[in-house]
Parts: sequence; C-alpha cells; structure tokens
Amino acid sequence: MKQLPAATIRLLSSSQVITSVISVVKELIENSLDAGATNIDVKLENYGFDKIEVRDNGDGIKAVDAPVMAIKHYTSKINSHEDLENLTTYGFRGEALGSICCIAEVLITTKTAADNFSTQYALDSSGHIVSQKPSHLGQVGSLIWMADGSASLILLMPLCVHLHGNCEITNLKH
Repeated sequence: MKQLPAATIRLLSSSQVITSVISVVKELIENSLDAGATNIDVKLENYGFDKIEVRDNGDGIKAVDAPVMAIKHYTSKINSHEDLENLTTYGFRGEALGSICCIAEVLITTKTAADNFSTQYALDSSGHIVSQKPSHLGQVGSLIWMADGSASLILLMPLCVHLHGNCEITNLKH
C-alpha cells in the first residue's frame, strides 16, 4: 500500500460534494441564499462544462474572511458539533468552494456594504488565494466564476452525457 498524493485526496473528497454541474450550481445558489441574496443570476456555457457563473446581491464576503473562504473545514456558522442541532443554513461555504477549486479555475469577486470597491480573488486548487485585485462589480454581493472544470466533472460523474451549447438561467428570486 502507498499513500495517495494530497491533490488526489482533495479530488476524491471533493467528489462527495461535487458530482455534476447541477451539484455545483446547487452549492453556489445555497451559498447565495445563506448570504441573504434576493436576486441570483446563473449563467452556464456549454451546459456548465466550460463555465459556470453565479452572481448575487447577498452580503458579500468580508475581507477578513477571504483568506479562508474556500478552505475546507472553515466556517463562520458553527463553533462546535453541538451547534449543528440549531443550524438554519444550507451548508458551509468553505466545503463547497473548496471542492469546486479542486476541479476548476475559480475567481470570486465580492463586495460588502462596508467596502468602497469590490475585490476579485483568484484561487488555487486548495482554495488558497493566489492573487487579488480591485474590481468593478459595483453592487454589494458576490460573483463566483468557475471555468475549465469539464474534465474533472466528467471524471467525478458516474454517467455523463456531454452536450454542446449554451444555457442561461437568470433572475432567480427568493
């Protein structure tokens, strides 16, 4: 027996959360709803195999939380397992975003009400920030952009029919 490389372990554990394009979109919409979004725009290219973009008008991600926003096992929602009994959210941002980072290129642009401008973060496959720069998002909320994940999504899916085309779902209101 031999130990698997860390990158392989991350990819395999991500398959518990991310199993298809639908599961990616579901996780991102749930993150938006947990952030208080009342308007969510979802855009897919090639049915999500080439690009997924989710934009919301939620609370945004605080700059102090940005370094761990996509790191697995980090959350602001609970402090211990006892808190799970009273949990009123859809999930944990770090788990979903961390899993998505394992399979695709991820950019997160976000702005809170306290911010003067939005910031765009590029994340590596472990969910760590590799670069950040000011952005022109404008509104309070977040934009999650994921691309080049088709090969990994196909590997993670037990059965995949690869369709060609573009799809756009817009203005989901809560």
